[in-house]
Amino acid sequence: MREWKKAAEQIMACEERPLKVFLLGATDTGKTTLAAFLAGMAVGAGLKVAVVDADVGQSEIGPPGSVGVGFADGPVERLRDIRPSFACFVGSNSPELLSFTTIAAVKTAVDRAAAASPDVIIIDTTGLVWGRTARFLKNAKIELLRPTHLVALQRDLEVEHLLRPWETLASPSLRVLRLPVSPRAVERGRRDRRAYRERAFRQYLASAVPREFDLERTALFRTTYLTGRPMGESQVRLLADDLRCEVVHAEWLPDGVFIIARGYFELDGIERIKEREGVPEVFLTKADRFENLLVGLLDHERELLGVGSLAGIDWQRRRATVWTPLDEETLGRVAGIEFGILKVMPNGQEGGKIHPNDI
Repeated sequence: MREWKKAAEQIMACEERPLKVFLLGATDTGKTTLAAFLAGMAVGAGLKVAVVDADVGQSEIGPPGSVGVGFADGPVERLRDIRPSFACFVGSNSPELLSFTTIAAVKTAVDRAAAASPDVIIIDTTGLVWGRTARFLKNAKIELLRPTHLVALQRDLEVEHLLRPWETLASPSLRVLRLPVSPRAVERGRRDRRAYRERAFRQYLASAVPREFDLERTALFRTTYLTGRPMGESQVRLLADDLRCEVVHAEWLPDGVFIIARGYFELDGIERIKEREGVPEVFLTKADRFENLLVGLLDHERELLGVGSLAGIDWQRRRATVWTPLDEETLGRVAGIEFGILKVMPNGQEGGKIHPNDI
């Protein structure tokens, strides 16, 4: 498109380095296509180009459910043409419920890209542009990343509420560009977007096999499990009697008791536990909330090696089984597991979400 080419030339004419181009637009406006177009134009102009793919629901660089970083070293027709060099785990198909996690992941990814001294960093984002979560998320990213350009794709005025405060600020270090949606952009329904995501998971997990991890020797992130002092068998039996259900694990926390149960339980039992144990809180969750969760596998530097589907946990042996395509050599580098909130079966099918506080 003529407007896109003119915008690309205008951006690349700026002298700042690195240029940080932050893309905004609702779902199905062509942000990813624009990101590829800008990357291709910049490479053609002889610039070193980094792309941060922060569209966790429709990611093309890095594992599904992550924020990926890649460097364009040749012609770019699609973002998936760019080989990923680094990724940060988010663990969902949307930043909703994981705003802070997503912001941290994007900031880490941009910092990692900047460390390679590129001329241009292009930041693709999700289509979440309406509501309070969108305003918080996008504004926080802009504040942290300090882009040189905000490039907005919109059919009408759907992102003006995000652009207005930054444009009103009239900062010489931030330029706002509005571009029309590509005529090739097609609005897809929720079912089509889910089918795209599931296809990506299916392809990623196509060669996955079950791998076992010793959780007592593995760092666990974004879960309460194994962060306290585990209770003994006799104490667990008392909790099971209170709740009238099977308790598979329990531990002491500084502010109460964390319990993982299987099956139905009696809510009255929570008050009995508080009274007997003298604790202010009882954190109770179900064992099946840990099943089929998307997880990130991390190395000692907390860098993402790959993702997998958590088949389940052997609570007695404290071992987890994860379906992952990582090879033996890479598996030997796994030092941590980061829990997501999206459930993904080994065949790629999504199974809903849990709340971050559930585990």
